[in-house]
Amino acid sequence: MILYLNRSGNLLCSGSKSVSVDALDLDENLIDDKEILTLDDDFEEDDGDRTIIQGIKSLTDKSDNRQASLMVISGSSAGKMFRVEEGTMNIGRAKDCEIVLNDDGISRRHCRIEANSLGDIFISDLNSTNGTYFDGTPISRHLLQDGDKIQVGSTTIIKFSYQDSIEEAFHHNQYEQATRDGLTGIFNKKRFLEELRKDFAYGLRHNEITSLIMFDLDHFKKVNDTYGHQCGDMVLRTLSKVVTGTLREEDLFARFGGEEFSIIMRNQDAQRAYVAAERVRRSVETHKFMWEGQRVPVTISLGVATLKKANFRTYQEMLEEADQFLYLSKRNGRNRTSSSLRSG
Repeated sequence: MILYLNRSGNLLCSGSKSVSVDALDLDENLIDDKEILTLDDDFEEDDGDRTIIQGIKSLTDKSDNRQASLMVISGSSAGKMFRVEEGTMNIGRAKDCEIVLNDDGISRRHCRIEANSLGDIFISDLNSTNGTYFDGTPISRHLLQDGDKIQVGSTTIIKFSYQDSIEEAFHHNQYEQATRDGLTGIFNKKRFLEELRKDFAYGLRHNEITSLIMFDLDHFKKVNDTYGHQCGDMVLRTLSKVVTGTLREEDLFARFGGEEFSIIMRNQDAQRAYVAAERVRRSVETHKFMWEGQRVPVTISLGVATLKKANFRTYQEMLEEADQFLYLSKRNGRNRTSSSLRSG
């Protein structure tokens, strides 16, 4: 019997399977050292029918290298994942919390995660209005174990787990795919509506100003008909980059659908939102959209609505007003901004 080993110490066997030497139940006395051959890197396997299977330990991270994480599995923030670092992390609606969740029934400072130097991780309720629960039982302080599910407030459930880098990357990718537009890379309509609903509710409770900009491309069908749909896709991708460059980090920019886009501007009154919308409009108008050596003319029409002192009953009303101003801009000649301050 001759055993072939590669330089990593893995046994190569003829046929469909190969295993590590450690995994073989062989009597060491039956194996002559002379019969164990190490293969050089230039060894060529026959027809690719040999497979090397690494030992399980070499394919997975050690348990002490896994990252403690919290994943929201129920509620409007479902899919979000947060790393748990040593020290304390507050969970709540307040903007200065390390983990901000604006879901129904969550207090401004609802609960706290505490991770000590020994690796123990606790969750403690901060006298929240609707409580923190484990297995349906209210808790004041609880030592978290891998897989624990904690209910925070009325509808939100977070899962505590340890994840290796591969699992963490997988969940991050899944969340990105669920909340990002595949063509432009900016947020999609689903994420936009979630954020608008939460920001609107927060603005009503705390009397904070929030502005909304809606815009779409002028004569976009003509662009597709004249230059082709690949050109149209280029315009949408490029426009998204151009507009992103004009916005603040705290603004949320999303593709609402087709050639229509939306921007949530937190703590921006009607005047500042109008100025921001005009900056966006001019940046698009002056940018050179090039396709096969030709400049493609691109302009946008915009509408602005601002939440102030409960002037809207619902976020849908706010969205409808911004949309009405957008179409007013189109009726008045396009490539302009309309709002309660200025109608085109």
